[in-house]
Amino acid sequence: MCAICNFKIDFGIGHPLALSVAVATRKAIESGLIEPIDAAEGALAAARMRLSSVEALNLLQARIEGVHSEDALLNLPDFYVLLIENDTWGFFHATTNGFDPDIVPEIPDLTTTDEAMRSNVVIASEAGLRAWLNGNFDSEYALRESIFVVDAPSMPNASLVQMLSAGELATIDR
Repeated sequence: MCAICNFKIDFGIGHPLALSVAVATRKAIESGLIEPIDAAEGALAAARMRLSSVEALNLLQARIEGVHSEDALLNLPDFYVLLIENDTWGFFHATTNGFDPDIVPEIPDLTTTDEAMRSNVVIASEAGLRAWLNGNFDSEYALRESIFVVDAPSMPNASLVQMLSAGELATIDR
């Protein structure tokens, strides 16, 4: 499901690196660095979880748009964000008005051996993303500890890591 394009897509796929993010997130929760997401129960629990993930992706979108100039935003590669708790995907394609909410992307290519064809993906947990947005830790820590993983060829990877770094400056005073 894509949060940015208003539920127009549903990939129904995970990511090979999602398990490492899950393990790192659990470790951070156990250490008290990240607050766990409430696991609601009942008939509407899955829908509430999905809406919570969509909200987190929208917060990320607002943060990225808020800290990048138009030129910097346009220089970002197209990328996906996967929140692992319930396989919620967001697709980010920059335009002069921010990220395009009407774009309908292809299913991300996660298995190709051709680097030029591989999709750019940021993998995170919703709990980790919210903790980062709240300033609990910086992107360097998140990437080093695998709370966030950027799966992309080297050039887009560097751009996405820089994007995350710029996004944290809105809340973390170095």
